[in-house]
Amino acid sequence: MKTLVIECSSATGSLAITEGTRLLDRHVFDNPRGRGGQLFSTLAAAVPLHPDLGRIVAGTGPGSYNALRASIAAAWGIARTRGIPLLGVCSLLGYEPADYDVIGDARAGQWFLGRIRNGALAAPVELMRPDEAVALLDPRLHVFSTSRLLDAATTAHPDAGVLANRTASAGPAEPIYLKPPHITTPSK
Repeated sequence: MKTLVIECSSATGSLAITEGTRLLDRHVFDNPRGRGGQLFSTLAAAVPLHPDLGRIVAGTGPGSYNALRASIAAAWGIARTRGIPLLGVCSLLGYEPADYDVIGDARAGQWFLGRIRNGALAAPVELMRPDEAVALLDPRLHVFSTSRLLDAATTAHPDAGVLANRTASAGPAEPIYLKPPHITTPSK
């Protein structure tokens, strides 16, 4: 079965089309602050080449609020119009090793920490102060970050091609929000 995978939780997005464990098509694109322009042009170029898609998988974050909403909405629209299933997979599973830690900047002086063991989340993603996150990193494992946070962390973005092989952890395509959205009220 062919699967379309969309991953847009960070500043670099990716799209993959797989069949089983075989990667058929892969695109990487800039996704600054989740603006979505390149996501939609990439989808417009890639999806018509694969009319026989059997399901869609969307990265669910944590990450950019706008990008998660846009990519999941696009995935939902394609799945709905084609009558195929839509699944969600935590974006932090989008790195190659089976065991690693992921840290990310959640803004306002907070970082998130995800612990991946045997290719799955070992515990829910945690939100904490940077010093707490660093203290909890396993020094024996590789550490990834979606932005330049630590010298000990490899700056890299989750990859749709890797997420395609992590669907055992799939669930609903609902964004992972670690804190409520910051909404400002207009001044009077």
